[in-house]
Amino acid sequence: MMTDATRSTVDVVIPTRDRPAQLAATLTALTKQVSGDFGIIVIDDGGATAAQTLVPATVRDVLTIRFLRNESSIGPGLSRNHGVAASTADYVVFLDDDCVAVPEVVDRHRAALSRARGPVVSLGPILSPPRQRLSVWNHWDADRLEREYARLRDKVATPAWTHLYTGNVGVRRKDFVAVGGFDSRFGRQEDVELGYRLDQLGCRFEFDSGATVFHDSDRSLASWLRIPVASAHFDVLMDRLDPDSDRVAMVKAGLDDKHWALRLVRRIAWAPIGRRWATHGVVGAGRLLHSLRADRAGLAAFSVAWDLTYCEALRDALAMRDHVGVSP
Repeated sequence: MMTDATRSTVDVVIPTRDRPAQLAATLTALTKQVSGDFGIIVIDDGGATAAQTLVPATVRDVLTIRFLRNESSIGPGLSRNHGVAASTADYVVFLDDDCVAVPEVVDRHRAALSRARGPVVSLGPILSPPRQRLSVWNHWDADRLEREYARLRDKVATPAWTHLYTGNVGVRRKDFVAVGGFDSRFGRQEDVELGYRLDQLGCRFEFDSGATVFHDSDRSLASWLRIPVASAHFDVLMDRLDPDSDRVAMVKAGLDDKHWALRLVRRIAWAPIGRRWATHGVVGAGRLLHSLRADRAGLAAFSVAWDLTYCEALRDALAMRDHVGVSP
């Protein structure tokens, strides 16, 4: 354990709000890191009960934790900005308050950041807990991430700014400050937008499959269905604020490259009412298939639901492009 006067080379920054059990699990995992040379900054984003009072003494006694508190909620992005502003470390590792790190996470991020000669971002996988059966929509999220991380691990894909997720990422503090931190105009996917600006700064993106955290997602179906809507508004907002990003052209190219079956369903369910009925139908079918352990078919149904919801939201966001504000 470091003393308060010790300056760490790494600070782990964790925003939280009224999730004491998840935060305790996240911090407990950090007590098991192979190196104790790091600090932790927890930002309580206006929770009903101060996070500091909810962390077990057995955890606080082992770790060097600074607690910051927002009197009212300002969101995770700005909370992370406050955490970095309070840090004097060379490197910052961002974790979410429901991500449990393997013992090597801090050291692996530190190694990637310290050996680089120039700006760099260290990426690690965010995986679902092993042998845990998730709801089909949370399984869909986990499956998509796991397949992309496998592509990165096997060097089929190249790490890029689109892979920056704040559940598990390390940056040099001076690079984060240089680009201005998280942008308050983005209510969702502010991490990917930060990745774009770090890329423009000249950062390389490095992926280490051993720097793993496990994310125990408990997202509701209603919350899951809001994500493609928010993602579409994010893409249009990003494109409007920085046309050089070509964000809309990028996502349209990605949609054109989707599986032929998804593109066919889009054409069949072309009218808004048709898309909504089709989305409702595939969600019901996906849940049924998942309950019958026909997992691949269930996930395919939810891919259709995501695609239809995103495409409708993208069309609406583009139609009101000049009036898009913060993504929902």
